[in-house]
Amino acid sequence: MDLESESPDAVVIAFDKTLTYAKLERACLLLSEGLPYIATNPDRVCPTEYGYIPDCGSIAALIEAATGRTPRFIGKPEPAFARMALRFLGRQADHTAMVGDRLYTDMAMAKRAGMAGILVLSGESTSEDVETSPEAPDFVFPSVHELHEALRNARQ
Repeated sequence: MDLESESPDAVVIAFDKTLTYAKLERACLLLSEGLPYIATNPDRVCPTEYGYIPDCGSIAALIEAATGRTPRFIGKPEPAFARMALRFLGRQADHTAMVGDRLYTDMAMAKRAGMAGILVLSGESTSEDVETSPEAPDFVFPSVHELHEALRNARQ
């Protein structure tokens, strides 16, 4: 966010490792003026080599708690995001699979866009989550490695 702009057109949030209280304060004040509110994705955490850290969805939840405003998410799980990628790749949804590690974004987008959903359990979602999720994937693999092995074996 450009804190120097006197008259922004919207408040846009994303994953931000440089997040400060000043940025949060400015965003909340601008939202109280009725500016449009956009966020890149609802992912609550971001996996790193040292553990999970807050992602865009956590920042959005904090701002919502302070302002009562919910952002319009423009990335996953929005089907428009998937359709844009499909157009770019020249592919049809019914011949495409979304591979991801999150039920509430990756698998939700696959379902909403008409793609197959392949969940890998090497990230945020667990096999227990799969049992209770309305965003059930079409296939589940322990990791991308096992998915690769399954694809390689299917071609033989």
